[in-house]
Amino acid sequence: MEKLNILFVTGLVTAEHQGRAIASRIRELLEATGRFNVVITEEFRNITPEYLEPYDALFINYDGKLWPTEHARRFGEQSEAAVYDFVSKGKGVVFYHSTIWVDPDWPDEWRKLLGGYCAMDKGCRRVPKDDHFVEIMDKNSPITKDIDAKWMNVFDDLFTQVIVHPEAKMHVLASIFDDVENYKVPGWPPKHHPVDIPDGKLENMPGVNEYTPVIWTNEYGKGRVFVSSIGHWEALDRFNFITMLVRGTEWAASGKVTLERPNREGDNRLKLFPYY
Repeated sequence: MEKLNILFVTGLVTAEHQGRAIASRIRELLEATGRFNVVITEEFRNITPEYLEPYDALFINYDGKLWPTEHARRFGEQSEAAVYDFVSKGKGVVFYHSTIWVDPDWPDEWRKLLGGYCAMDKGCRRVPKDDHFVEIMDKNSPITKDIDAKWMNVFDDLFTQVIVHPEAKMHVLASIFDDVENYKVPGWPPKHHPVDIPDGKLENMPGVNEYTPVIWTNEYGKGRVFVSSIGHWEALDRFNFITMLVRGTEWAASGKVTLERPNREGDNRLKLFPYY
């Protein structure tokens, strides 16, 4: 089977998200499946449609800042227009982890491309608990085939109060329950991530005690969008997560899913990351 060409776009990423290390690790994971060739770029300004032509999908791990409250550096209108054109004509894009945070300066079309997004000025927040049970919302998707119905993700961010763009064709694959009890910890909210707490009551925060999407797909023109808002370093050791990630990338790039879970039978049990 012919390999799919992925352009991994990174650069400025908030400090705790280990941009270069994560990029290298995800490239190793994707290429270990035998399904992808991955090229990494840390500079994505002034991109043209011709530059993107050889690729089947973009994998974007970029939020444009080193600190959550900083002003983000966008890719710029030329590069963003090239992305819209690339996806709308039938190719794909993957948005990874903190990339779902969109400052007010980003255009509305970027939010539409994401399908769901977070914005600090719109009340989105990070749950202070680090370990969460991920629950599959669509067990019939080829991306979730043989994935456990409920599984633990550890040492990761849960970004909640995800905003769904009114023109998005978003389909939720996995969610996490945003339990109010998770917020009852000293020192929350932190200074670097302010949160509005109506009347000082945690239970009054929008979206609390409800499910919040963490992995979803979106349609954009003729193209395909795969989004994961979870994805710290430790998530890449969770078999359920890495299986969904490689499948979501394959689906975004080709519209098909052929990849199975890593096989740990026999001597395969001795394999270290990337397990494939």
